[in-house]
Amino acid sequence: MSVQRWVFAAALGLELHLWARTGHRPSFWWRDDDARRPSAALTRLLDLSKRYGAPVTLATVPDEDLAAIAALVGQHETLEIAIHGFCHENRAKPGGPSGEIIDTDTLEDVSARLDLIKRELKKVGLAPTAFVPPWNNLHPTLEKALELHDLELSCHGQMRQMGQRPVRIDTHLDLMRWKPTARFRGTLRLALRARRLLAIRRRLGAWDEPLGILTHHLDHDEATWQFLEFFLSRTVITRRRDCLI
Repeated sequence: MSVQRWVFAAALGLELHLWARTGHRPSFWWRDDDARRPSAALTRLLDLSKRYGAPVTLATVPDEDLAAIAALVGQHETLEIAIHGFCHENRAKPGGPSGEIIDTDTLEDVSARLDLIKRELKKVGLAPTAFVPPWNNLHPTLEKALELHDLELSCHGQMRQMGQRPVRIDTHLDLMRWKPTARFRGTLRLALRARRLLAIRRRLGAWDEPLGILTHHLDHDEATWQFLEFFLSRTVITRRRDCLI
């Protein structure tokens, strides 16, 4: 038995048994952030998606080669595109949380930028239904604009709320740690967090509440790639849109 498999079995075995005893199985979905163009790392990610039949939502910054990204969608049935901000530029004041939208941005301005992006995406045959704010920073003005444009939302950390607008489905398990440098979070840390989140869902009877896996293909070290393949080989991944039903 591999070390990763042993760690997961030790950390999650009892919780998964409790789920199975009630006839339920945890639901997972997968989002990958910061795509702009095809790359060797993106090819590796999509190869894993295809090999394990694991649908992935690719949060794409709409400021570069959209036609090349659109071509990838045509080649991979397991790939869905989400809009990842406007140009992924941090406009926050120094010392504050990173974010694209700031307090002086009006609803009209943000809405107009969304209109422009949707038109550019439509030119290459893409019609994403979801928006992923860079740094998962949801400014209230952006939230209102997304509702006006009937775009779904994905950030990090929250469970779904009945009647929430815009409709929101988050990620919860980020495979990366970011400080002081980007690196793999660690199998045990991820397993313990997954156990805690699954236990919350079990106690609430929220059997259909998915756990979102978050990756960043451009920043993966080899340990992250190895864990991702291990995880995909042992987990059924659900399409994002199917989690919304």
